Amino acid sequence: MVRSNHPSDRIVAEVAWLYYIKGLNQADIAKHLALSRPTVVAYLRLAKERQIVGVKIQGAHFRVNALADGLRERFGLESAFVVPEEGSRAETAQQVCEAAAQFLPDFVRPGDTLGVSWGQTVSFVSERVPWWPVDGLVVRQLIGSLANPLLPTCESCTTEIARRLSAQCINLNAPAVCTEAGLAERLRAEPIIAEQLDRLRDCNKAIYSLSPCTPDTHVVQFNLATEQDVADYVAEGAVGIIAGRFIDRDGTPVAGELDRRMIGAELDVLREMEGLVVVYGLEKLDATRAALRGGYVSHLVLDTVLAEALLGDGELP
Repeated sequence: MVRSNHPSDRIVAEVAWLYYIKGLNQADIAKHLALSRPTVVAYLRLAKERQIVGVKIQGAHFRVNALADGLRERFGLESAFVVPEEGSRAETAQQVCEAAAQFLPDFVRPGDTLGVSWGQTVSFVSERVPWWPVDGLVVRQLIGSLANPLLPTCESCTTEIARRLSAQCINLNAPAVCTEAGLAERLRAEPIIAEQLDRLRDCNKAIYSLSPCTPDTHVVQFNLATEQDVADYVAEGAVGIIAGRFIDRDGTPVAGELDRRMIGAELDVLREMEGLVVVYGLEKLDATRAALRGGYVSHLVLDTVLAEALLGDGELP
């Protein structure tokens, strides 16, 4: 068995320590440990593959132009990261989620409690978060679980983010939506679930995305609501959806039948958290505008087209 092909974690960690912490170059490490330089290079690669080393790009490098500064100043945001358009919508979505994932370890601090929402965007982010332990971090699920484990559920997003940040993961042991309001009310009254819902107020930070109130919106795609449900909310003035809850153009909650059947964080609880919002696509302009007006956004990661639309919108703030 050749040592360089099957090195122990100890020697790989030692090489990583000398390179990343002590600042030795590869030639010096090779001489110090009696290794060849190609072996040192191979060990540094293994340090990443074995998660001995976590690589994190500082979020500031995604602040590519004046759009980010304009958004921050106009809407009183703590930070804004604008990602250039890529060749396709899918590529742009991936880059926006990558930027948010790289920023997430900077967003949370030791001892924080992070609330995690659900959906395709949050799922993409969770899969790209760098392996970066945060001491004392707690990650909580903001909405109950879906029946289909193959969907990008709140439970799966919460678990993956907690795993990558070496955080304590606390799932919400209840369905996201019940078949009827009475059943949801009884479940919310159960001591275990009631305590879990109450502890959502411990979350000082949250990550979520936004959806438009269209017939193909994510709550319809995931069978949490019907097209008629969405139409009913739109008739009451809803323009966007946050964590399964509907808001009007000013960010005010729009209550309806779905809310009575849902088990998860309500908007007044979410508004108290420092929100990291990840969003892309011009079709989400109304929802993003409403979330900004409603005070749900502290940090914003988005694409250039949506950023330009927000800054060119005479209605805001």
